[in-house]
Amino acid sequence: MDLIIDTQILSYRFKGVETGLHDAKFAIASITANEFLIAQSKESEQPDYYIIHPAKYPNLEYSFSNIEHFSNPKSARLGARRTDQIIIDFGNHFSAYREFGNEAISEIINERKIDIYKLSISHLSKQKQKYLLRRLKYILDSGYYCYSLTKSSLEQALSLFSEFVSEHNCKGNIRNTVNDLLILSTAIDREKKFLTNDNLLNRFAAEYYEAPVEQREDKLLIDFSEKPLKKRKNRESKGYINKGWSYAVRNKRTSPEI
Repeated sequence: MDLIIDTQILSYRFKGVETGLHDAKFAIASITANEFLIAQSKESEQPDYYIIHPAKYPNLEYSFSNIEHFSNPKSARLGARRTDQIIIDFGNHFSAYREFGNEAISEIINERKIDIYKLSISHLSKQKQKYLLRRLKYILDSGYYCYSLTKSSLEQALSLFSEFVSEHNCKGNIRNTVNDLLILSTAIDREKKFLTNDNLLNRFAAEYYEAPVEQREDKLLIDFSEKPLKKRKNRESKGYINKGWSYAVRNKRTSPEI
C-alpha cells in the first residue's frame, strides 16, 4: 500500500464522489478510520463508543450472551478499559488530547474482525449501528489497509506541531488539528505518498520535510516515500519537549476485564 488518503477523500469515495482515483489499493491511518466511523463526535470531549481491542479478547464471539453484556449501558461506560489509549499533554498551551482504539480499529480492519466491532457498538441505537456497520463494511469491501499510530509517528506529529505553532496561529477545534497532524505523521513515519486537501498545515509539512508535491485541483499529493527523504536538520530536535509537551501510550494487550 503506497498511498494513504485522508478522511475527507475517504468520505468522498464512500459517497461516490469523483476523486480521480481509479483501480488502486489505498491505505488509511487509524485516526482516519476512527473519524470515518465517528468514534468521537467533533463537538464532544468523550468518545461516542469504545472499540474493543481484539488482542485483549482473542476468543470473544458474537453470541447472545456477549451481546446482552456489551449492550448494557453500564458495561458500555467501562469501555475505556477494553481498548488502547493515546494521551498527549500540551501543558498549558492546549487542552489534553485523548484518542481511544487506535490499535483496536487497525486490527479489526486488517484482520476483518467485524464481530468485535459489532459488540463495540451494540449499546447504540439500531439505526446508529446499521449506519456505522455500513461504513465499516465499505472499508473492508474496498480493501483498505489501516496503519496504526506508533511512538515514532507521535513524536513526528509533536515535532511538526511545535514548528507549526511557532510560525502560525492554531485556530478552531484543536482536536481536529491534532487529528490532521497524526494522519500526516502516519504517512511520514510509514514513508508513503499522501493524498490530502490543500491547506496550510499540509503545505507546511511538505516544505518542512522537503517532500515532492503534486497539485491535483484542490488536493495535494505529497511524496513522503523517497529514500533518503531530505529532512531539516532540526527535525529531530524534539522542540516539543522544551514546550513541556509529552505523550503516553497505553495498550491493552492484557488479560480481559469484562
